[in-house]
Order: sequence, then structure tokens, then C-alpha cells
Amino acid sequence: MGFLKNGLSAAAVLAFGVGTFANASNADSVAKFYKGKTIKVIVASSAGGGYDAYSRVLGEHIVRFLPGNPSAVVQNMPGAGGLRAANFLYVRAPKDGTYFGHVQRTAPFHAIMGRPGAAFDPNKFNWIGSLNNEVTICVVRKEAKAKTFEDLRKYQTIMGGSGIASDSETVPTFLNNMLGFKFKVVSGYPGSTETALAVERKELDGMCGSYSSLTSAQKRWFKPGKEFVNILVQASTRKHAKIPQVPLAKDLARNSKDKAVMELNDARLEMGRPFVAPPGVPQERVKALRVAFNQMVKDKQFVNAILKLGRELNPVTGQDVQALISRVTKADETIIRNLKDALIYKGKKGKVVFKMVSHTGKVTKTKKGNRRIWISYKGKDVKAKVSGKRTKVTVDGKKVKRKAVKIGMTCTFIYPSPGSEAKKIDCKS
Repeated sequence: MGFLKNGLSAAAVLAFGVGTFANASNADSVAKFYKGKTIKVIVASSAGGGYDAYSRVLGEHIVRFLPGNPSAVVQNMPGAGGLRAANFLYVRAPKDGTYFGHVQRTAPFHAIMGRPGAAFDPNKFNWIGSLNNEVTICVVRKEAKAKTFEDLRKYQTIMGGSGIASDSETVPTFLNNMLGFKFKVVSGYPGSTETALAVERKELDGMCGSYSSLTSAQKRWFKPGKEFVNILVQASTRKHAKIPQVPLAKDLARNSKDKAVMELNDARLEMGRPFVAPPGVPQERVKALRVAFNQMVKDKQFVNAILKLGRELNPVTGQDVQALISRVTKADETIIRNLKDALIYKGKKGKVVFKMVSHTGKVTKTKKGNRRIWISYKGKDVKAKVSGKRTKVTVDGKKVKRKAVKIGMTCTFIYPSPGSEAKKIDCKS
């Protein structure tokens, strides 16, 4: 009867015991399920960009915190600015916890506004967490006519885009409609890596994207005293601490009505790098994924891996992302309607068929099971990334696995640029 003296009834003691047993049982069932499994992490972008970089570090580390110690592989699924991957996760992916993905932060907003292409209800997704809240910037080559944000109202400025739900297209479209800028969007680039290459080739004046991704992936663009681009405007809930001199888009709003629309649009940046599991995943596995995510983002080994890449880390929990989605879906209908209109591109977009380049030379080095291959081209070693699924590899005309490529072979890389993922590698033994 000592329990009763401490204020606990027999029923409460029984409930506590049952609850503890249930939690232990759930943990055991989750561990049993994941043991020997391989988790697929779907990335809504091409290789080499920010979403891809974050996903690969997460895929390597999150398994250390999941019961059952599963393995993980990352699969790129670019297309439609991230809607292809989001639709896949919602409709086709197994609903058992073996699939989750890194989707574009704009994707759920397209669904909320009922725009075509989004075949999902963002409230029914199981949001796992986000690795960063984001600031989006628009950069323009220094040789372009536009030197300041005021110039963007004067001169047509050509920007690259990779799909209607990507920042590269939604941001210039939104700023055109809200602030009177004259961005012309050229669509059709697979991802930020290819868009950046087109800027360097001077096929484009500039691009919009996340501050953390652009300043990491294109470091030479921002080298003090030797800048290749100017940052003309930033968009977020608040300015990035490193670029306080760059105007914040919502501060340029022409009236309070427009500012309310811009603030709703900027809400997506609070969940800047979201990971999501399909609807219907058993809740004990959703909880395990969220707990693993929360433990991982505090782990020194993981944090160091992110910082080593030059990426930012400001985690947001899955519960907070879920609450944000719920809040946005309940926004005033007039504001949502105005936001929907502001994200419709006025005029005709340009279209591009992205050009691949071809380099031929002898293989000088391989790494990571031929996931990286170097050839000597014009006296320099150039590298290609090799995907086991997306890169077609042939030797003497026959399709082979990438491990069949050996040092000394003469190979032709067909890829966007040196260092990028090859579309095809054709070798002679």
C-alpha cells in the first residue's frame, strides 16, 4: 500500500505499467521491422545541389539512431521543381517507413493553393523534420545590366529555372508580380548545378536559390574582391546575418495587403529543408524517424559533416513543420488566392534543352568503387560522378557496371561539366 501513500492509485500504477510495456513493445517491433532493411531517401533534385548534399549526409547518419540499424541509400528524383518526388512519396512509395524524402519547400504550398501537378495533401504527409530554415537570394552576373534591386524594375534579367515548384522559378515569378521586377525565366534546367553552369557560360544573367547552397556550391562567385555575381535581393522571414546590406523582399512591399501575401509566401522558408514520410506509415515508425532525426541533429559527428560541406544547420522538428503546414492551410482565403495569383508567371517562359559536353581521355584514377572516375583531358585530370542507375556505362559498346571501368582505358565522359554526374561513359578496353 506504499504506492497509495505517495498519491498513486492502483489503477494509475497499472496504467503506468501497461504504458511502459507498450512503449517497450513498440520499440522492439520497430527494431524488428528495420533490422536488415534498406531505407530509400528520395531527393527532389539532381545530384550536386543543396538538397542532394543535405540528403546524403542525413542518409549516412540517421541510420545510427534508428532501432534495428538499417542501411540507407539516396535516390535522386528531379522533375517539376520537386513535385515529381513529392507525388511519388504520396502515391507510389511503400507506406511502411522504408521510404522518406527530401522535398522542395515550395511543393506543399503548390498543393495548398490547388495548383496543377501536386497530387497530394500536405497535411496527410508525415513530416520528419527540417535541417535548416532558409534565406533565398537572387544573384546576377556582375556584367549584367542590373546592378541593384532598383535596376530589376528597369531591365529584363534572364534567370534559369528547374521547375514550377522550385525556388529558381517561383522566386523570380513572385518578385515580378509583387515588386514589378522584370525577370525572364528560362525553364528546363535539371537542377541548381546545371543552372549555375549556364550562368557561368553567360547563357543566363543569374539565378535564385538558397543562400546556404549557392554560397557553398559556388564559393568562387562570392570571393571577396573577385565576386562573379551581385546579390540583389533576399527573401525570408528575416535578413540573413551575413548579408544585412541586401534588401529584404517583404520590406519592399508596396502596401500592407501585398506584405501579408509576401509574409505567407515566406513561411515556407521556416521549413527550408524538409524531410517527409508518406501518409499511412505506422505511427510508431514515424515516431522512431522523428526521434532519430532529433538525436542526429545534436550529434557532433553529423554536425561536423554538415559544417564541413559549408552548409548551414538550423534544425526544425517534424512536429513544428507539421504545425506550420496546418497553420498555412488555415490562412485567410483572400491572402491564399492572392498568393496563388502572384505565383503565376505572366508572359511566356523561355525553354532550354540543356547541353551536355563530351571529354575523352585515359582513365587516371578511380575512387569509391568507381563512383568517381578521372580521365586526362588536354593535360588536366577531369572528374565525373558515376551513378549506378542514371549513368549509362559501356565498354567496347557493351553495357556494363561502373566497376568494369579500369585505369588505362580510354573513356568518353558525356556530362554537364567536369565534376558533375555523367549521363554516359563510353570506354574502350
